[in-house]
Amino acid sequence: MFVSVVLPTYHRAAVLGDAVESVLGQSYDDLELLVVDDGDDDATPELVSSFDDDRLRYVRRDESVRRDAMSGVSSARNEGVRRTDGDLVAFVDSDDRWHPDKLRRQVRILREAGTAGDGPSSDDWGVVYAPVTKRDGEPRTRECASGDVREAVRTMSVPTYTSTLLVRRAAFEQVGGFDERLGCFEDWDLCLRLARDWRFECVDAPLVLKGTEAGNVSADPDRLARSVRRLFAVHDLPAEARARLLADAGKTYCEAGRLAEGRPYLRRALELDFRPNAAAALALSLSASPRAFDAGMGAVYGVEQLLASRG
Repeated sequence: MFVSVVLPTYHRAAVLGDAVESVLGQSYDDLELLVVDDGDDDATPELVSSFDDDRLRYVRRDESVRRDAMSGVSSARNEGVRRTDGDLVAFVDSDDRWHPDKLRRQVRILREAGTAGDGPSSDDWGVVYAPVTKRDGEPRTRECASGDVREAVRTMSVPTYTSTLLVRRAAFEQVGGFDERLGCFEDWDLCLRLARDWRFECVDAPLVLKGTEAGNVSADPDRLARSVRRLFAVHDLPAEARARLLADAGKTYCEAGRLAEGRPYLRRALELDFRPNAAAALALSLSASPRAFDAGMGAVYGVEQLLASRG
């Protein structure tokens, strides 16, 4: 099964090389990697050309279709899929890293899915994912569910990060790819739509090291808040998921030093579903000091990581 890997990038030459190496270094080598450059003026072209591997291709997007305030990374991923022809498609963000056996393990489990003879056929399985490790210390708290995962995805109980997904091209095309009107949470939105008609498999091992490089679009609070409003408009979401989205928006505003703008989101989140993390963020936002907020939340994440490692 041939895998097309799409890597969108925008001013990420400083970190891009490790992401490219993690794909080209896969133990499963029946793949191609397409780097979609969304209008860089840095050293991205030179960095990509430094790799001597005919599985690697590079495309620089025309100025007329370069990223705008909302659609950039989703548009780049969709274009990358259109320019490739693998049976399976996968994605890696420029500040993420893959485990060397990621594709081998995911392709194997997809091949084995549906072969028991008394359940859904192999053609019903459209997605394989895996947990991630986060470099910022945020603990792994989500489960690894397989089969009909609609409810697990709706409640944000499973990891849906773009870099962990391996998707049948037929499934990706059926749901229309990434929503280019979303600036954040486009990976979760994609999985919400995929889970309606396709079954998921999970490799229960962290196969992606998730980056938090400065400039990540999810760190833009205004973009994130717009995406939350769109998700609320187009999906029937449970209170738990709405609370988590609102809390993410609130914490992102606070992390940007905009504490007063973050508090209403945190309050609404806690009204829907009480979570100690969001409660701590709201309490720390009242300090009126962005530095105190950052220090306090760093301590909260440290405690969560310690508890997760023991549990």
